[in-house]
Amino acid sequence: MKSITGKTTVCGVMGKPIEHTLSPLIHHTIAAFTKADLAYVPFLVEDSQVEAALKGAHALNIRGLNVTMPHKKAVMAHCVALDPLASQVDAVNTLVWTPEGYKGYNTDAMGLRRALQHQGIAYQGKNIAILGSGGASYATVVSVMNGAKSIHVFNRTKAKAEALKEHFQGKCPVPIEVYGLNEGARLPIDVVIQTTGVGMGELMGQIPEGSLALLEQAQAAVDLIYNPSETVFLKEALHKGIQVMNGFDMLFYQAIIAYELMHHVTLGEHLIEAIYRALLERIG
Repeated sequence: MKSITGKTTVCGVMGKPIEHTLSPLIHHTIAAFTKADLAYVPFLVEDSQVEAALKGAHALNIRGLNVTMPHKKAVMAHCVALDPLASQVDAVNTLVWTPEGYKGYNTDAMGLRRALQHQGIAYQGKNIAILGSGGASYATVVSVMNGAKSIHVFNRTKAKAEALKEHFQGKCPVPIEVYGLNEGARLPIDVVIQTTGVGMGELMGQIPEGSLALLEQAQAAVDLIYNPSETVFLKEALHKGIQVMNGFDMLFYQAIIAYELMHHVTLGEHLIEAIYRALLERIG
C-alpha cells in the first residue's frame, strides 16, 4: 500500500454524485507512470457548499481540483482568474492552486478535440450535429468550430439552444443553426455528437429523441457517455455501419491536460499512449 506523507501532493475531483468517477484511477495511473507522489481524492460537494469547499481546499493546500457536474458553472464565480478557453466554454472543469486562490481552466474542449484526432474521426469541413445544449455542448462547439463547415444544435428546449447560439455570436467562425429534437436538419449531417445524459444512469437503455433520423445520413457518431461504454445510440450507429466513439477518450485526454496544468509538467506522446493502453487494460 502506498504511504501518504507530508510530501504527498493532494489533488481531487468535486461533484455530485461522485461515486462513479474514474478520475482517481486516471490520475493515479498517470502518477504511477511519472513516479509522482500523489493522492487524488473524490469529494462530494453539495450545491450550497461550493464556495466553502473551495476556500477550505485552498487553505488545505490542495494543489488542483477537477470539477464535474453540477458545479462547472458555479465554481467560476469563486476563481481568482479564468483561462480564456474557460470563458469561451463558459464552464470550469479544472482548478489550479495559486497563492491568491484557484485559477479556472476548461480542458473538456481540447480533450474532445484530441480524442477525435486519436480515433480518426474527421470533423474538418463537415456538418456537425450536436445533441443537447448543456455544458458539454458548449465545450463541443469550441472543439470543432475552427474546423467544421457548420454546426447544428438539437435540444428539447429550443430556447436553450438559442442561448448557446447567442453565447457564441461573434466567437464562432462557422454558422450555428438550432432546432427542436424532431426537426430535420437543413443540411446533410456528417458527424453526430451526443452530449446529453440520455443513455446512462436512470436513462440507461434510452436513446435521444430525434437521433435515429440524424444517424441515417451520418458518417460518424460520438457519445460523450463513457459508462456504459456502448449506449443504445452507439449500438444503432454501429448497426448502420457508422464509425463510433464513446466518451472515454475525451475523459482521458481532458485528464491528461488537467494533470499537466495542476503539476506544471508536459507529458510526452509516447508516455501518454502507454498510460492510455494501461487504463484500457484496467477498465476492460
